[in-house]
Formats: sequence, C-alpha cells, structure tokens
Amino acid sequence: MPAFTIETSRVVDAPMEEVWPVVSDAGGYHAVVDSLEHTEIISGQGHGMVRHCVDTKGREWNETCTMWNENTSFRMTVDLGSYPASFRAIFKRVEGTWSVTPTEAGTLITLRFDGETKLGPLGSIAVAAMGRDAVLTGIMDGYEAQISQRLATDQTNR
Repeated sequence: MPAFTIETSRVVDAPMEEVWPVVSDAGGYHAVVDSLEHTEIISGQGHGMVRHCVDTKGREWNETCTMWNENTSFRMTVDLGSYPASFRAIFKRVEGTWSVTPTEAGTLITLRFDGETKLGPLGSIAVAAMGRDAVLTGIMDGYEAQISQRLATDQTNR
C-alpha cells in the first residue's frame, strides 16, 4: 500500500498565543478550507474529540482527534467507515497533524497529511491529482487572514 505525506509550513508574524487558538479551532476548520461547507465538534474536546465534516458537494464524514498537545499540536484521523465511498475506494488511512512552533519571525504553522492508498500506483496518481498545492496554500492563506483579523480585533479592544 503506497504511503503519502503532504506537508506545508508558513511563518506568520504573530505570537503563538494568537496563532494557536486559530489553528486549533477544529470546529471552525471550514472557515479556512474552500472545499468544506461545514465542520463542527460533535463530541469531546482535545484528545478523543470527534469532528463532523461536510464538503461543498454534501459529502459527510467524521474525524477523531488522536493526539492533542495543548498549545503546540494536534492530529485528526479520518473515520474511514464514515468517509464517502469514492474516498474509501482510494484511501486506506488518512490523518492530518497541525502544529505551531515559535520562531524569531513569529510562529511557524505546519500542516501535514499522512495516509495510505489502496490502488497501488493509481492511488498515488489520485492523490497527486487532488490539487494539493493549491489546497494547502489556500488553507495557509485562510489561517493567516484569520490571525490578522484576530490581531486587529485585539488592537481595537485595547
């Protein structure tokens, strides 16, 4: 089963205490992902929480938080039994890890997706065809916009 890793990182000019609440808002993830119509936490918080996702085509699935390190990182693992049939045909495992790390220039946000495909080389081609670079850039742009808005709101409220 071919494994894949897709990763992107970006440094934002903001302290971790402003970045973490935005990146760790698992229920508000749809606000930074164009292909998601809605996301919400349906149970728990931190490790063990369950997020329900609905994409812009109406497809639904659940994800479970399998790692939570407060203020630094978390991982969501897709419940493949709830994944749309077209995705279940391709993927054997899918998980995403979000992390934030302080840097001299601000905070480094890293988003990493790991998984395994079922279709041998065809699975790798399917993953490559999903427009991942544009999707990841869009997610990071969304985070950066939300962080900027948060900082502007904080300035206004002072």
